[in-house]
Amino acid sequence: MFNEYINGNSIIHRFDPRIKIIYAFVFSVVIALQNELIPSLIGLLISIILVMLARIRLLEIINRLLIVDKFLLLLWLVLPLTYPGEPLLKILGLKISQPGLLFTLLLTIKANAILLILISLIATSSIFDIVHSLLHLKIPEKLVFLFFLIYRYLWVLNDEYEKIIRAAKARGFKLRNSIHTYKTIAYIVGSLLVKSYSRADNLYRAMVCRGFCGKFWLIDHFQFKTTDVFGAILLTICNILIIIA
Repeated sequence: MFNEYINGNSIIHRFDPRIKIIYAFVFSVVIALQNELIPSLIGLLISIILVMLARIRLLEIINRLLIVDKFLLLLWLVLPLTYPGEPLLKILGLKISQPGLLFTLLLTIKANAILLILISLIATSSIFDIVHSLLHLKIPEKLVFLFFLIYRYLWVLNDEYEKIIRAAKARGFKLRNSIHTYKTIAYIVGSLLVKSYSRADNLYRAMVCRGFCGKFWLIDHFQFKTTDVFGAILLTICNILIIIA
């Protein structure tokens, strides 16, 4: 999903992936727990600075944010009209709540800030570095392997889905609100489940043939550098700023 951000030579790219994972989690929790605009805005400002340090192109960032903001647009259409509180103004007899507007704005700021934090700290590491770091952080191996295999084969399943859809469209299939469409979608989902099971079984047999015994061995290991220590200190200070603001 974010593979285009992996390659780079910024200071964020060079940070130890373990630090990036830890602080991505901490930042996300700290920002999500804020109930005031000022600390949320500080979190958004810090996330923008991190994205700039990662040297990610602005147009790519905007495209990613638009995906999330499309869902937030639904909140802007509903919450100001339904949130209890003093009405700010009336439009066509509909009362727009001032607390509803502020609450929706708060959610928008926090969602964008967390997404920018994840792009700058997580998307700038390869899937192998992320898995490697999770193992070093003592996350249960089964969960880590499950995450890795889902990430690896999600794209394979997507390719299978695209092939099936192309084949269906070549036979004149069109999405409509009809029983035929629902039946066809059900057949496609069933076919994907069967192919997924078959592929998973073949993958497991292939791994067993290569000596897999339920454990992925780590050959290389990360090493803390001076820049990692300074980076961790700065990120800690940023989190404290959000909390005390």
